Amino acid sequence: MRADSSLPYPLRLTAAFLTSVLLTSVPLPAQDLQRFLPPDGNSVYPATGLLRQWPADGPRELWRTEIGWGKSAVVEVRGKAFTATETDDQQYAICLDPLNGNTLWKTLLYPKNNRHFTKGPVTSPVVDEDRVYYIPYAVDSDVWDMCAPVICLKTDGTELWREDKAFFGTEGSTPIVVGDVLYVSTDSHDRIVLVALDKKTGRLLWSVAMAETERGRELGAPSSLTYQVVDGVPQIITATYGTREILGVHATTGEIMWRYPYPAPISIGLVATPIAVGSKLFVCAGEGKGKDFAALLDMKVVDGKITFEEVYAGAEFQANAFNTPAIYDDAIFGFGGNKTAGFIHATNFADGTLLWKQADREWTNQQNLIIADGLIFALNKNNELVLAEASREGYKELGRVDTRIDLGRPQQPTIANGRLYLRGMDTVVCYQITP
Repeated sequence: MRADSSLPYPLRLTAAFLTSVLLTSVPLPAQDLQRFLPPDGNSVYPATGLLRQWPADGPRELWRTEIGWGKSAVVEVRGKAFTATETDDQQYAICLDPLNGNTLWKTLLYPKNNRHFTKGPVTSPVVDEDRVYYIPYAVDSDVWDMCAPVICLKTDGTELWREDKAFFGTEGSTPIVVGDVLYVSTDSHDRIVLVALDKKTGRLLWSVAMAETERGRELGAPSSLTYQVVDGVPQIITATYGTREILGVHATTGEIMWRYPYPAPISIGLVATPIAVGSKLFVCAGEGKGKDFAALLDMKVVDGKITFEEVYAGAEFQANAFNTPAIYDDAIFGFGGNKTAGFIHATNFADGTLLWKQADREWTNQQNLIIADGLIFALNKNNELVLAEASREGYKELGRVDTRIDLGRPQQPTIANGRLYLRGMDTVVCYQITP
């Protein structure tokens, strides 16, 4: 099946786009993980059959290995685990054996270190068929001296292409592949904040640039990209640093369909990824000092374009600094408070009201959690991995383990094929979480 070449270009692209989304040429094993977040941005993993109670010393540790600096999450596809790292002041793509943590290959991405947000690369890899995409990041005196090429490797570590001429990838924002298109949040002197690339060649299909009257230069925000379809209209959701807003961009034409200014004056740009649930979109941020918000938007299509209405916006709950919450059983699970004292909690998805809150010194709004198989996997500030029920009724802990690594600002845990990966400042730990 292919798009009719007699159609106008936007319609032809739409037809090809929808066809490529519907057809899957290379089936994946059921619980492989191509991207640390699914396309809808929700921190809920499809894993099943997980242990519901842990021994006193935690789940079985399969391996741990020091790979170097970085906060790039671990993904696993077809017997290979991918992440990014920094050693000897250079940034690398690295592939590990999921069974024992041994290095299968290591490929140089950029011959310079990253000391901007943290030590080492932050953006997580994305795997598609036999390719894996990376964005290293390096900066000199200020953010406009950055270099962050978009790099495509084969899954054996061979470089296929890189793009860094007209734009750079945004630090921390993980790209997304939909059909034959790779979408990337970008930083650019030409105010480009989003690009669509041919995933096989890196050829630019279109770009989204902010108006000159808005800002001379522009950066994308650290939040990862989200894909959503509303009444047949596909959109990519991205966020900006300078104009401080969330954008809904038509996934085939690159047209900005709607703009939502941040409800609070956050200074570093949106970090938590927007979450699409049906026609709804949940967004949140937690910088503290009046720079917190949580909002729910309701999307609808008018005259072929997506628009929205704000359902609610508040600052009391879901002030997640770095964590992308998990929406499960019509509840939002995440963190609130501030960077020194906070809580893990659940709020009602429909109206934002509090369902329950567990306040303790181990929690701040800078922690991280995911949900899989009705279970919460949360990282506290004591470098512990905590297991709890994902319930609307209250907090019930089921186990915990001291990870014995420095998590720093914790990267999101990831789960693939019964294995849970933790990325510390310089170490990866892998646990078996199935019987």
